[in-house]
Formats: sequence, structure tokens, C-alpha cells
Amino acid sequence: MKTKIIATIGPATLDYQIFKSVLDEGATHLRVNTAYGDEEQYDQILENLKKTGREDVGIIFDIKKLDIIPYINKNKIGFIAHSFSETASQLQEVRSLAPEAFIISKIETERGVENFEEILDASDGVMIARGDLGEAVSLEKVPCLQKRFTRMSLKKDKFVIAATEMLLSMTSDPTPTRAEVSDVANAVFDGIDCVMLSEETAIGKYPGESVAYMRKIIVEAEQCHWD
Repeated sequence: MKTKIIATIGPATLDYQIFKSVLDEGATHLRVNTAYGDEEQYDQILENLKKTGREDVGIIFDIKKLDIIPYINKNKIGFIAHSFSETASQLQEVRSLAPEAFIISKIETERGVENFEEILDASDGVMIARGDLGEAVSLEKVPCLQKRFTRMSLKKDKFVIAATEMLLSMTSDPTPTRAEVSDVANAVFDGIDCVMLSEETAIGKYPGESVAYMRKIIVEAEQCHWD
């Protein structure tokens, strides 16, 4: 698959067998939302990954505060997603504190939208975080912003992620809705680098199944021809 899958790790996926199933089903990156949990939980996640023997999996620490960066550096975390990115200087500060990390800006505020181009230039990648973004701007504007930001990011060879509610119904149901399947597929059609699962794998009843379904959608979308 060209399009990669990010799975957020949380209470539903801390158990080793469930954690491993998420990787076995096709997750290529694991996200840790540091708004929740503590270093003991983060240690468990890293230990689970080490136990799988999978060295090809990227770990993304999603941060709101900079005080977690010493932990990130100590554990050689490869990716940092910076929440509520609004200026290039914010990303530059993160980069100065974690010079080895791949810096992803999260676009989820009105100011982030206004300053997108400068944020993009200061970032290695961008996450279109549709949850908070849909509260910061009128909800109907989000699809167009996603299209525009995806195209701008790819034009500048920046890594781009679509996130939030991609298969949300699978938090409690074993299959997604038709609209969710179309949402994921359309992101793939746009050439996005990664699609992300949040609640689905962090607190949902069907974490492994969510990854498996996302993988099936991606495979089908990447093989689709309509000419």
C-alpha cells in the first residue's frame, strides 16, 4: 500500500495481544496522544512495540506542551505532532528542542488555517485535524480545506495526514458506514500519505477490525480506475 495507516494507542490497545493485532492488520505508525496517560503508560506502549520486534513502525507523540520533549528525546521518538499549530515560530521552537524528530503540524484553528503556508514551510508534515478544525471554522468548510491543504502539502513534498472520525462508527460497531468508507477512499484518491484512526483504536471495541477495514478500503481505492 502507498497510503499508510496511523492507529492511536490508548486503553483499548494497551493489552499486548490487541496491540499486536493492530500492527498485524496493517498499522504502519502508532500515535500516542500525550493529552492522556502518563510516562508509565508510554513506557508500556514502547515496551509492547519492542516485544513485537517491529522496527519499521513509526511512533508519533502528539503533544500540546513542550515538557514531554525530554521524554521524546530520551526514547528517540521519531515523530512529533504539534497540536494547534498557528505560527512557523512554534514549529521552529519544537525543532530546536527535538532536532532529530520529524515535525508534524496539526491544523485545527482558524489562525492555523490563515497561516497555513508558513506553517507548512516550517513543518516536515501536516495533519489535517478535522475534529477541532470543524469547531474552529464552519463545519461545511472542512472538506474544501482538506482538499486544498492536501494539494498544497503534496506540491511541496510534505507528508500529509487526514485525521478524525474516519471510521468513527467502528468505535462501537464492527463495520463502518458507507459514508466513512467513501471518506477514507476519497482521501486516498487525493494522494494523501496517511489516514488516521483515533477513538476507533484508542478506546473502541474493535481496534484490530478498524485497522483491517481501513486497510481493505485503501487497497481497493489504490486499485480503482474510472477512466
